This record gives sequence, structure tokens and C-alpha cells, in this order.
Amino acid sequence: MNNAVSIKPYLIRAIHEWCIDNGYCPYISAFEDGCFGIPVELFENREIILNISSQSVNNLLINNETIQFITRFNGVPKEIRIVIGAVTAIFARESGQGLTFVPEINTELISESSADDSVLQENQALSVEGKQQDKTFLKIVK
Repeated sequence: MNNAVSIKPYLIRAIHEWCIDNGYCPYISAFEDGCFGIPVELFENREIILNISSQSVNNLLINNETIQFITRFNGVPKEIRIVIGAVTAIFARESGQGLTFVPEINTELISESSADDSVLQENQALSVEGKQQDKTFLKIVK
């Protein structure tokens, strides 16, 4: 069973789909070490929370190694790449429901991803809500 693909990207895709199906806004939280294309000043305690709804990002791709999309920071379009191992949570903004994960950052994936990191020059209106005031963002629902 050592060659099995991680379940984490499948769970991320499932929660993302669940959010969309229910009209919720999906957010992800990730550690800085596995994020590429995001301005450093947006990280708080080496972590960032990003809105990955279709209104905020374009060309969203969640594969087994990375989450990739195009968004704007201060009006500048950027291609964002987040290594799956750096993702610490995916949740619905409205309800806080979602999943948290233990980060599993693989340095080989990080070095491969950073070599491909680039800025895209597309004129698409996008927004990202990068910071959240509350430190707790998941709720226990009974």
C-alpha cells in the first residue's frame, strides 16, 4: 500500500464540489513553504487563507500534486500554485464546515513547482480575500 496516492487531493476536490453545490464560498488555508506566486506580505504567521470560488479565481485545477489558478493581487494577475502537502484546510466561508489536514510538504515537489512559477498577463476581474480576523474558522456542528 506504499504506492497508494494520497487521499488528501480527493478530499479537497470533494469539499470544493460540496461548497459549490450548496452555494457556499470555498476557502483554503495553506503554509507559505508550498505556495508560489502569492505576495509574501499577505502571509500571516507563514499561513494564508484564500477564496477559491469561481468569482475569485480562473482556471482552477486541483490535481493530485497541486492546486493551480489565476487570480489578482492589487490588480496584477498572477498564476498561483499551491502544493497539496501545504494545504492545511478547506472549508465553506458561510458555515465553517470543511476539513483540516496535517501539512505534508515534500521539498522535491516544492522545487519543481517553483521552477515553473510565472506571472500571467490576463485581464480577468478576480479578487482574493487573503486575511481573516478570527484564528478559528471551523465549527463543530452537532
